[in-house]
Amino acid sequence: MKQIKKENTLTCDWNSYFDLSVPIISLSLILLGSVSCSNNKTENTVATGNEKKVQSALKFTSRKDGKVKFKETGGSTYFTLKFYEDGLKMLDKKENEIARITKKEDKYKIKDANDQVLGYVTGKKTKFKIKDNSQESTLFIFQRQQDGDWKLETEDVGEQLLCKIGKRDYGWKIESGSETELGKVKHENGRISIRGSNGNTLFYTNDSFSGIAVVPFLLQQLNKPQQAALCAALNLGSN
Repeated sequence: MKQIKKENTLTCDWNSYFDLSVPIISLSLILLGSVSCSNNKTENTVATGNEKKVQSALKFTSRKDGKVKFKETGGSTYFTLKFYEDGLKMLDKKENEIARITKKEDKYKIKDANDQVLGYVTGKKTKFKIKDNSQESTLFIFQRQQDGDWKLETEDVGEQLLCKIGKRDYGWKIESGSETELGKVKHENGRISIRGSNGNTLFYTNDSFSGIAVVPFLLQQLNKPQQAALCAALNLGSN
């Protein structure tokens, strides 16, 4: 009789263990699930935050009126873009006209202060061609890639790659065809700064504008009127 009592006691103890352990295991699984969900939520929040940061830096702000004034690091005016419904004017630091860009359909005519035609930019959205004043020769092609990056090519020697313009969380990075860094266009606290290859600020603007439309001013293969015309095309024709 004593032995039977002992066995019953042991059986009761195991039953008590299982009765207690099942809720504990269930609670552990719930806590692990909560931690996992919390981690996933955190990761998703970080990813979303980074994504918003990229979208903010690359946000397109076109201009059809007013001015965008670019300044040197000391605060003096470097040059000014004056916008119109059908184009823009590029003015030097003394407000003298460098170039006048007029849009008609998908063609941007480049004129100097003496009303002489200097060339054209043609195209829209993802591909633009910089042409001479006769429109018979294409000098450069500025084209968007499937991943959102851009490239500058020359057509006279079989579309030779001159520059690559890559999307970054801060704006745009400009590299040569051999991937040597040439400069950056950075968005910081409402300011667009144009940086050289050493990271130093060349000029900047506090005015609202499109970062990609500023990139042409770092493309040394283009002269100033061509830079202004490509800027106008990207401002009005790439949205």
